[in-house]
Amino acid sequence: MKINQIKVYGYGKWQNQSFTLNKNNLQIIYGNNESGKTTLLSLVMGILFGYKDGRGHSYEQYIPKETSSYGGSLSITTDDNRNFLVKRISGTYGGKVSVYDLDNECDTDSNILSDILGPIDRETFEHIFYFGDLNIKDISKLNNNELIERIQKVGFVGSNEWIAINEKLDKESRSLYAPNGRKPPLNKKLKDYEKLLTKINDSKGNLNEYENYLYNNQLANKKVEQLNNQIKDLDNKIYTLNNHKNNWSLYEQLNNHQSLNLKSGFDDASKNKLYSIKNNIELNNKQIEIINNQINDAKDKANHSDQLNFYEQSEDKIDRLYNLSDSINDLVTSFNTKKQLINDYQTKQESFINEHNVELSVDDKNNITKLINNRETSNSSNTMKIILFVLGIILVVLLPGILKIIGLFLASLSIYLYIIKYNQSNNFNKKIQFYKDKYGFSSNDPKQWLVQNNNITNNFQDDINKYKNELVEIQQKINNYFDNWHFAEEYLKLDDNYGNNMSIIDDFVKKNKKNIDENNSLTKIINKYLFQKNELVNKKEKLKNQLIKFFEQRNINTSNEFNDEFNKQQSIIQENNRQADIKKQLGENEIQLLKNFKSKTEIEDKLNEYQILQSNAKQQMLDNSKNIEKNKLNIKHLTSDGTYQDLEQKKANLETEINDMVDEWLTMKLSGQWIDKSLNIATADRIPMFQEKANEYFGLLTNHNYIKITYYKSKLKVTRKDKLQFDAGELSRGTIEQLYLSLILSLAVVFGRDYKMPIIIDDGFNEFDFDRSHNAYKLLDKISESLQIIYVTCNENVFEHYNLDNIINLNEK
Repeated sequence: MKINQIKVYGYGKWQNQSFTLNKNNLQIIYGNNESGKTTLLSLVMGILFGYKDGRGHSYEQYIPKETSSYGGSLSITTDDNRNFLVKRISGTYGGKVSVYDLDNECDTDSNILSDILGPIDRETFEHIFYFGDLNIKDISKLNNNELIERIQKVGFVGSNEWIAINEKLDKESRSLYAPNGRKPPLNKKLKDYEKLLTKINDSKGNLNEYENYLYNNQLANKKVEQLNNQIKDLDNKIYTLNNHKNNWSLYEQLNNHQSLNLKSGFDDASKNKLYSIKNNIELNNKQIEIINNQINDAKDKANHSDQLNFYEQSEDKIDRLYNLSDSINDLVTSFNTKKQLINDYQTKQESFINEHNVELSVDDKNNITKLINNRETSNSSNTMKIILFVLGIILVVLLPGILKIIGLFLASLSIYLYIIKYNQSNNFNKKIQFYKDKYGFSSNDPKQWLVQNNNITNNFQDDINKYKNELVEIQQKINNYFDNWHFAEEYLKLDDNYGNNMSIIDDFVKKNKKNIDENNSLTKIINKYLFQKNELVNKKEKLKNQLIKFFEQRNINTSNEFNDEFNKQQSIIQENNRQADIKKQLGENEIQLLKNFKSKTEIEDKLNEYQILQSNAKQQMLDNSKNIEKNKLNIKHLTSDGTYQDLEQKKANLETEINDMVDEWLTMKLSGQWIDKSLNIATADRIPMFQEKANEYFGLLTNHNYIKITYYKSKLKVTRKDKLQFDAGELSRGTIEQLYLSLILSLAVVFGRDYKMPIIIDDGFNEFDFDRSHNAYKLLDKISESLQIIYVTCNENVFEHYNLDNIINLNEK
C-alpha cells in the first residue's frame, strides 16, 4: 500500500489542509517543534486503524478547537495498483470509515480497508513499521522470543488467537502442576498419594465379609449393565418402529405414485429459447417498421418537381451553356463598359461644345462655306477688275477712235464692278461679324471656324463610332447566348437586362444542382436503409425458420400448444419433486426397512411386543439396583473404620484422579508445543531473512563497526568488529537507536514482501552523529526502492541530503 495524499478536515492544529506525497517512495516531512509533525502522523494512523478514544488517551485524540470537523482522508494505491480514497471522521469505535473507489468513481464497501491491511493492526504496525520514541530500557530487554512473536503475529493466519491460546495453555498447565510447586492440584494429589500408600501398608484386616459384599455387588452390577444394554437396545428398536409407524403414510404415497416421463424440449431453457425467438421476431418487425418509416421520410424529403426533372433531362446542354457563364459575364461587363464609354464621350462632346459654342448648325455651316467661296471668287474678280480698269485706261489714252470708247467702257465696267464688290464686301463683313458673335469665334477667318468645328466633331465622333461598332458585335454575341437558352424559357424568364439574366441563370443552375445533391444524399440514405432492411428481412426469415424448426422438433404448431405442454411438464416435475422430497425425507435406508412390513398394523404389533419386553427388563433392573444399594450400605458399614480394602479403593480412586490430571497437563503442554512448532514452521522463511537484514542494516548504520546481532540466554547482544560482545544496555543511546532502527526496518522489509505498508520514522535520528545520519539516509534510499517511507524530522541536515522535491516543509504551512 502506498499513500499518495493526506487530506485533513480537522485534527489538532491542522484544518482544511492537503499534503501530496512524492510519486517516488521516499517522503521527508520537515518542521520545527510544535509544527504538527506528530499530529499529522497520528491522523494517518487514525485513518488506517481508528482514532483513539478518550479512555486513557485523551491527549492523543487531537480534537480541533476551532472547527467541528474531525478527521481526514488518505488517497492510497494498493499492491495490485487499485486506487482508493479512505475517509474516517468522528464516530464510535474509532470513527466512521468510508472507502471510495477512485478507478471506478463509486463508493465501495468499507470492509475493503480490512482486506488491504490484512493481519496488520495498530499494535502490529507500531511494532514492525513504526520507529519513533524509544525507551532504552525496553530495547535493552528486547529478547529473541519477543521478536519471533512479532514475526509470528503477522506471518501466520490467526496467529493472535493461536498465541493467546498458547499463553492460556501454558498458564493453565502451570496452575495444574508445577515442578517445584505446592499449591497446584496435581502437586497436592501426588502428596496425598504418598500418604495413602503409607496408610495402606499399616492397615491389614479381615476382609472375607467385605469381599463377599463386593462380589455380590459385582454380580448385581454386571446384571444391571446387561439389563441396561437390553433396555437401550429395546429403546432403539421401539424408536425405530415408532419412526416406521410415523413414516408409513409417506411410504404409501411413494408406493402409490405412478412415475411419469418428461418430454424433452419443454423445460425452462426451451421456454426461454422460445421467448427469445419470439421476442427477436417482434423486435425485428419493429426495426423493419422503423426503417420503412425512415425510408418514407427520406422519399418525402426528395424533390420531384417538373423543373428538376427538366433540368436533369437537359443537364448536359445546361452545363455546356452554364460553363460559358464566365465568358458571357465578361462580355456583359464589356458591353456595359463600352456603353458607358459611349455615353461618357457623348457627354464630353456636348460639354465641350457647350463650353466653346463652336459647333455649327448645318445651315450656318453651308452659309459660311458660301461666304468663303464668294470671298475667294471676289478675290479672283478683283484681279479682273484691275485688269479691265487698266486695260480701259490704256485704251482711252493710247488708242484712237472707237477703241477709246471700248477702253472707257471697260474702265466704267471695272468701276461698276468695284462698287458692287464694295457693297458685297460690306455685306460679307457684316455676316462675318454676325457669325463671330453667334459662335464666339475669335478669328475673322471663316476657314478657321470650319477647321475648328471639324476637329471637335471628328475626334469625339470617331471614338463614339468605334465603340458603337464594338458594342453591336458584343451585343450580338450576348443575344446569341441568351437565344440558346430559349429551350428553357418555361423556367427562365429572361429580358433585356443582361446582368439580371445572368443572375437568373446562375440561381436556376445552383438551385437545381443543390436539389440534385440533396436528392443524391437522400438516395444514399435510402440505399443504406434498404440495405439494413434487407439484412433485417433475412434475419427475420432465419428467425421464422428457427421458430418453425423449434415447433417441428416438439411436434407442435403454436406457442399456445407449447405453453399447454410446458404447464403439464411443470405439474409432472412438481409431483416428481414431491416424491423426491418424500424419498429424501424418508431416506433410502428407511425405505428399505419399511419394505419388510406389509402394513402399518404389522409395525404396531411388533412395537407392542418390544414395549412389553422393555417393561419386564426395567422391573428386573429395579430389583437388582435395590440389591446393590443394600450391599453398598453393608460395605460402607465395614469400611467406616478404614479397612484395608477401603484404602485400596481410595488408592485406586486417587490414581484415577492423578492419571486424569496428568493426561490434562500433558494435553496442554503438548498442545502448546504443537502451536509453537506450527508458528515456527509458518514463519521459518522470515526469521533467517530478518536476522540477515538486521545484521546488514546495523552494520551499514554503524559504519560496519558492529558486525552481528545475536541472542544469548534470551538477551540481545551485539558483536563489534574486534569480536567483543556487548549487551544492548551497554551501548550508547545513539547506537541503541541504530540497533532498534535496524530491527524495525528488517521486520518491515521482511513483511513488506507480503504486506507493503508504509514505514513511518518519527524524529528517529536525533542521537545519530553526522556520518551515521548520512548512513541512515542512504539506508532509507535503498529501502524506499521497494517500500514507501515517511520520515518526519526537525533536523535541518535533511536539506543537505535531499532536494526540495522530496521535502514537505510544515513551517511554510
